[in-house]
Amino acid sequence: MANVRRIVDTETREIEVFELVTDEAGLAQMRADPEGYVRKVLADDIDHINGVSFDVHVLAELRKATAVSGGPYVVHHTVSGKWESWVEVTNPK
Repeated sequence: MANVRRIVDTETREIEVFELVTDEAGLAQMRADPEGYVRKVLADDIDHINGVSFDVHVLAELRKATAVSGGPYVVHHTVSGKWESWVEVTNPK
């Protein structure tokens, strides 16, 4: 059994959606450091990111040595307060 409760009531102010497609070199960088790569490619569009999370399917694909897909990935950026900026990377498949 699990108990789930909302611990903070925040008002979401903004949600942005990006598409991330990368070439082989970018895919190699993303495999080596997924969070760092996403922060780097979003740096021109997003000033501050508190955290980056990945769909388990995206991480599984990145772990596959034979995978050559560089996306497309869907990136959701949610801003819910001053300096509360979170990014989620998902696979639309």
